[in-house]
Amino acid sequence: MTTRPGRESDFTHLETFVWQAIFPSFDVPGLTDEQRRENDAMVEGARTRVQEALEQPEYSVFTAWDERRRALAGYLVLEGSPGEYSTITELIVRRSDWGKGVGEALLREAIREVGPYQGMQVAVRGYNARAIAFFAKHGFVDSGESAAGDFAIDRVLMLREAEEVPEVGVALEESPRQTSEASHTKAGVGGPRLKSADEGGTADEALPDYTLTTEDSEPIIDPAESTLDDKQRSELDAFIAMAKAKKQEKKTPVVTDLFSEPVPEETPRHPEVEFEVDFGDAPRQTSEAAQRSADEETAAPPPPALICPNCGETVPETARFCPNCGHRLEEEVLELHDVAPDPPSEEELQPPPSTLTVADLRTAFEDRLGERLTAYFGADRLPDYLAVYRKDETFRQIRDVSIKSLTEYLNRELVPSKAQRRRDNVLAGLVEYFVVETAAELHPGMLPQRLLRYQSVDWTTVDLFKLVMDYLDLDQETETVYTDFITTPARVLRNATRGYLGAGKDERLLLICDQSLLSSGKQGFAFTDSALYWKNLLQPAGVVTYTTLQRVETRGAHLLLDSQYFDAGPGLNLRVAVLLDKLRRIDLRGD
Repeated sequence: MTTRPGRESDFTHLETFVWQAIFPSFDVPGLTDEQRRENDAMVEGARTRVQEALEQPEYSVFTAWDERRRALAGYLVLEGSPGEYSTITELIVRRSDWGKGVGEALLREAIREVGPYQGMQVAVRGYNARAIAFFAKHGFVDSGESAAGDFAIDRVLMLREAEEVPEVGVALEESPRQTSEASHTKAGVGGPRLKSADEGGTADEALPDYTLTTEDSEPIIDPAESTLDDKQRSELDAFIAMAKAKKQEKKTPVVTDLFSEPVPEETPRHPEVEFEVDFGDAPRQTSEAAQRSADEETAAPPPPALICPNCGETVPETARFCPNCGHRLEEEVLELHDVAPDPPSEEELQPPPSTLTVADLRTAFEDRLGERLTAYFGADRLPDYLAVYRKDETFRQIRDVSIKSLTEYLNRELVPSKAQRRRDNVLAGLVEYFVVETAAELHPGMLPQRLLRYQSVDWTTVDLFKLVMDYLDLDQETETVYTDFITTPARVLRNATRGYLGAGKDERLLLICDQSLLSSGKQGFAFTDSALYWKNLLQPAGVVTYTTLQRVETRGAHLLLDSQYFDAGPGLNLRVAVLLDKLRRIDLRGD
């Protein structure tokens, strides 16, 4: 599990992810219809909220990524604020990863982003005791107030207070030499004065190298002209004498006979071992000087101060926001090629575990169900279908029996390719059953029940033409459909092949649906035994092959087939999408 800044590609099926994370824990007894709609809206608008956060500089988005499953494990959205608190607007973790440290890792990223000198706040649903306990464990305190906002469900406002901003450090600065009485201090003439760090300098500056007279016969101060009294002159003389001694000590190197027998200061641990240290041409330091030098080298310099570009105030280096005005402090962004990748850990090098559990496959099924429901009907209809899924006991029984049987099969199957095909077929079959049978009341008459006869289809013996015709249910449509190509008008065949139908010699043409205004065959779609070809008005021709098709999804009133525009009308669009999902699983190997 790795945490990193989020990117748009991490959130491809976010509505499904959020739904699985919050239900059924959010669906508590006693909620009003308005409160349930608020929870449903959280699912419906999840992707929009994250996309907006990724585009706005005052927001930060962090994700936890499951490298083994190559899937999102959790995400956090943080709103940086110029006020006293930054706000965690969302922290959502995949239900199967609860209690595994994913939420804690994301929260650490948010705390690191904000820095210690700004507080954080989060609004938690009052009945979400698990979330309240989680934030309390990490330093958030119930403020005793409800969070501000137009919420149908009351929110508990929890706060994590900022640390106090440390006082700006002090530094020593050399004072100019002065001879007037005002320059004499209690410490003596020319003594160092304290200066705040915003005036420049650091706290580790050495004492100034005063230029002093070295001849005793030449007094520094003429008593006749000085206004100092006897006590002040005595203190000044003592200070000058000490400075002379220090300066003389600097000028006189310590000369040590390297060939003389060293006298150890203490009994060595191994007196039988003789050794000597060669200092080269440099004079050898005494133990006190050496220790002093080592201390100077290892002493950590004080952290440098930053200047807020907005208000000009000094702020600590570790701050992410200015404590004075709340301005976000920019950081240097490293490009990917500037940072060497970390070598894989031993855990990452280990093969994934081979034993699957029923819970693993149930989670995988719910992932697929939510993703396909969004692809067929759009994110705004997803809450309606999920409500049916939660309430239908019959389908849950069918799901549990199928998943239990699949788990047992996968754990004993030794051929990975066969196991993967079986897994895909069972999960896709459950999704199809739910859409066609369990949730039929939400799209009445759109998908005929006879489709379920193809649940366990044998692709080596199935009548592909009949399967396609059953799924498309073209009797409900008004368009002209050609299946007998001997009687098909030559003009239609000619215009279709010139405009969009580029079938190969070995392809078997199953049908042509003419959707052109004058029945000319210039617009429409055609199914063969290996591909779908089409041409929509004012759009380029398109083609997808069943075994290489990657994405089928609804976008507004039309479909996107591997990012290609397709529109055959509202009813046909749904049936084409379900049919393509079926044809994508064509397998002629018979194993």
